[in-house]
Amino acid sequence: MKNNSLISTIITIAAGLTALSAMAGCTDIIVIECMHPQTIVPGPDPDQDGDGGGSGSGLGSNLIGFHASVESLNIATKSMSPISANTKVMIYAYHGSTDEATSTSAVARGSYTAQQTGTLTGDSGYKMMLSNGNFDFYAVSTNTSAVPPVFSNGISSGLSNGVDYLWWNVDNYDVAGAQVTVPIVFNHSATQVSFEIDHGEGMYVQEIVSATITVSKPGAAMDLSTGVIPAATEYAESPAQMGINGLKLQYTMLPLKSEDPMKLTIQLKANGEPDVKTYEVDVDLPDGELKAGNSYKFRAVINADNVTFPQVGVSDWVDVDETGNPLYPH
Repeated sequence: MKNNSLISTIITIAAGLTALSAMAGCTDIIVIECMHPQTIVPGPDPDQDGDGGGSGSGLGSNLIGFHASVESLNIATKSMSPISANTKVMIYAYHGSTDEATSTSAVARGSYTAQQTGTLTGDSGYKMMLSNGNFDFYAVSTNTSAVPPVFSNGISSGLSNGVDYLWWNVDNYDVAGAQVTVPIVFNHSATQVSFEIDHGEGMYVQEIVSATITVSKPGAAMDLSTGVIPAATEYAESPAQMGINGLKLQYTMLPLKSEDPMKLTIQLKANGEPDVKTYEVDVDLPDGELKAGNSYKFRAVINADNVTFPQVGVSDWVDVDETGNPLYPH
């Protein structure tokens, strides 16, 4: 519509000038040449914020593809599995060999969705196009279909409990081909606690009705350059509901460092009795903290009048289903 309006305006002006020439007795003819307007394609937005949607972004003609997997254990022996289908991932590319890369503008950024095999497909037809050279890549996800957190100047918006934040980075990745596939191996940036309930002496636990636990104070931010979420030193005002699967409990939270114990409250049915029993117990943090990337597995023994924790260790990360219930695949 704008182009048609412009042409109409030019024709109107030309007609007016011709009429003026005729009135003045002039024989000169004024010729106005109309050029077809060029289509202007905007370059990538230098701001880091945004979803990176669109047909393409970056600089160059090399198509960059991505395949994502997740490490399930944050110790020496690690296992990996493809990221779940429909998981949202945000990927950033920066010029390589640059100190404090994320304090500058990203060369390209894009929102992706995982397919069944872990292959990432750009949302809204997005394709990351880069020139030959070395690039630093960063990726973040919530390990769900929810949109990852927004970053500004390399720092995320305030984060929440109950979210499995994932992060990955590779520096100075050599892009030197028309099609390049970059492997992404995510690490967990949050932390996790799980409980396996055992029957104590003279007790047979039939069902866990509900379970809550005190959690980290929310609001911490992730540093995109490191993936680090600083540990909270205070607890949130309200406890969180834990995921329940049979006699197993799970919750994912922001990292925590405190000498004060967590408060675990369990409601259960036992010994064939109809009444619901309530247990409230303090749970000490291992070495005073719940570290990022670790999943802490507590063995909890339910006795007639107390709960004991004879064992705690670092275990495989506990995946959850679409309702937040732990799957315990290991």
